[in-house]
Amino acid sequence: MNCKICGAGDQGEIAAKTTGRDATGITRCHRLECGHAWHVAIPANPTRTPGADVLDAAEPAPCTCGEITTVNALLAEGRRHEALAESLDEDTFRRWLAQVLEALDGIPAESGAPSLVRSAATTAKSATSSMSKKMSNLNKLLERAIKAVS
Repeated sequence: MNCKICGAGDQGEIAAKTTGRDATGITRCHRLECGHAWHVAIPANPTRTPGADVLDAAEPAPCTCGEITTVNALLAEGRRHEALAESLDEDTFRRWLAQVLEALDGIPAESGAPSLVRSAATTAKSATSSMSKKMSNLNKLLERAIKAVS
């Protein structure tokens, strides 16, 4: 699936959630691996050509799903930081990490798993992991947070 916000191609969908339903159709929130999310209104009786994807034809609107908006923004920023790999400076990482820890605080983890904020803190403190490995692991935790609140 292509991200309609950043234009990144072939992005996997982390989660999708129905946010509204009425006689005119349904509205779904789509969250992608790049960290962006959008709402798409799908008409109850779409008029489209056979074989066409309703999502490709629909016009996205910015996601307004409360706390998930913050987590999506952090994931998008995290993806950019991860692309910088070892050239990411420590101050930028620490500022982003503080926001990640604040956003993850209170989001429940899967049953039996350690809290997401605790896992993030442990990942960030790792002295044996490279910056790119830390970023990758923290982005995975943000993806888990998105799934948890979906």
